[in-house]
Amino acid sequence: MNIYIYGSTNFNNEIHKILDRGNIRFKIEDGEITDISTLQELKNLILEDPYQIFLIDENKIIEDDFISKYLKFLVPKDGIEKSFLDHHGIGDVSSRTYNDLTIYIEKRLETALKKPKAAEISSVDEIFDAFEYEENNSKNIKAES
Repeated sequence: MNIYIYGSTNFNNEIHKILDRGNIRFKIEDGEITDISTLQELKNLILEDPYQIFLIDENKIIEDDFISKYLKFLVPKDGIEKSFLDHHGIGDVSSRTYNDLTIYIEKRLETALKKPKAAEISSVDEIFDAFEYEENNSKNIKAES
């Protein structure tokens, strides 16, 4: 799983510090942390795989309100529409503290590691087999302890 960061330079630097303090860089197994510099690149990545982690500066998110409709000079030119994010399932989390952000990222990484990828599943029976295997594995580990 990859982590993509889109925002101002200060936002990107702050996020990198948070990821370093939370040791998130070491918890990503086969992914990477990438700064995104253009709006088009961000949209392409979201369209390609919306299940990655996208950390977007709230100043770059354009709300659908009076200001964005009628006072367009106040809207950032490199901003992304909130409706686009919501449509692709990205706009689900707003973090107030840095600790919440690291907890959120850790939870997302944990769930990504536990769930089988869609390309690896060819039938519903394989899903049930995977869960049964997981349950049997955890019972065997408890029995050995």
